[in-house]
Amino acid sequence: MKLPYLNDILLGKRYIGIEHFSLNNKEMISVLLIEKEKAALVISKKDKVSYCETLPDKWDKTLPFILIINTNQVIQKEVLGIESQDEKLLQKGFPNTNWDEFYIEIWRLKTKSIVVISRKIYVDELLSNYHKQGIGIAGISLGACSIVELMNYSERNELLTNHQTISWSEETSIITSSTIDLESTYDINGLLVKNCHILAFAGILRLLLNRTENTGNLIAHSNYLLGSYKQQSFFSKGLKIMLGILVTILLINFFVFTHYFKLAEETSESLLLSKSSVEDVIKTKEHIQAKEQKIKNVMAITASQSSLVINEITKTIPHSILLTELVYHPLEKKIKIEEPIVTQEKTVIISGTTIDNTAFTRWVETIDLLKEVNLVVITHFGKNEQNETEFSIKLKLK
Repeated sequence: MKLPYLNDILLGKRYIGIEHFSLNNKEMISVLLIEKEKAALVISKKDKVSYCETLPDKWDKTLPFILIINTNQVIQKEVLGIESQDEKLLQKGFPNTNWDEFYIEIWRLKTKSIVVISRKIYVDELLSNYHKQGIGIAGISLGACSIVELMNYSERNELLTNHQTISWSEETSIITSSTIDLESTYDINGLLVKNCHILAFAGILRLLLNRTENTGNLIAHSNYLLGSYKQQSFFSKGLKIMLGILVTILLINFFVFTHYFKLAEETSESLLLSKSSVEDVIKTKEHIQAKEQKIKNVMAITASQSSLVINEITKTIPHSILLTELVYHPLEKKIKIEEPIVTQEKTVIISGTTIDNTAFTRWVETIDLLKEVNLVVITHFGKNEQNETEFSIKLKLK
């Protein structure tokens, strides 16, 4: 199974699935760390403990997390029918309900559907708690719905979770709850997974496959969380790449000057008989040495300043804005052979799209108040061919 190379860059090769579930009125979590090695998935770490609102420090909080909420705050109902319109299935399972207050995920089988709901205030509070711990949630699922991702990878007719039995047979109940701690181990395409981690693993698989047949407003919210995580990952890793490119360009210039410096040394040896020529060579050496020192100083100062400024800018990005480009010291003109590379010093160009004009305006005002920023100019703002509101701003630094 080949996955897009970009996902390997933005998501990395290690992923954590975490299931919140209730057993005998006690809330617990089941955590699973999966690593991708070549073409195989490997379980690196796993645990099942009581939930105390803080994830233990042994788990790497910089990795992408997939959250499965399967507690007693989640209601799952089995209804007849697989209508493509979510509203019809919702009316069958939960009539006369204010859907604006709930997150919804729907899993369709052949003749039945599983409709799962949970209050937004509960889910958002759980997400906020993880955010405060510095944990990035890259996907979310309700109840046992994520199990659908495993149907094509298991020969079993039913699978156990921490407290449920999930059956593919539609002649009986699809989901049967239990009050005892169930135990079983499954072979999922060659990987042995215990039932207590089966939903967490299914969530990770959904992340890697980047698709699901389930529907509902929770799926849209999960896609939003994934986009936000990738954006943060892009700027975190992109910053390092930009600095690497900048240092590489400066090193090339350094080596070019070093080359001419050596040529100057060789020339000086042949011109020692002429006093005027010797003086010219000395001046050339001093000129080159001054440029060499200037490059060294620029390398040290630029790397520090660019990292500081970009970090301050990215901290303020609202969720409604998706950046597509951030250029520090953009080129004055295209690079041509035998012409010097000219950049716009103390300048940053930022481009992207926004779904909230008010949030965009506040963000621009926030950037303008940064102590490192001298001037902010909006160079472009309008709709593109996809009817997205795109923008471009230029920052002049102090």
